[in-house]
Amino acid sequence: MSAHSWLSPAQQAAAAARHREGRLDTSRMSNRLRRALGLMDRQQAAEHERLTVLPHARLAERVRGPVPDDIWAAAEVPGA
Repeated sequence: MSAHSWLSPAQQAAAAARHREGRLDTSRMSNRLRRALGLMDRQQAAEHERLTVLPHARLAERVRGPVPDDIWAAAEVPGA
């Protein structure tokens, strides 16, 4: 007896559309199905990939000493 014999045809299709690790196989999905499942469509995924692989590192500006006009440093602490 097959391990999938007790599954309906829709359940068998859903099980086949997954990778071994259990992740969904998005390469076979349409954009409409991706959006219905709450996943990124192809355009969003391409933009995400473009943003995650930046050609240069953007480091934060380093400031030495106290920050001028820091409103939180001059604020009075209530009850002190």
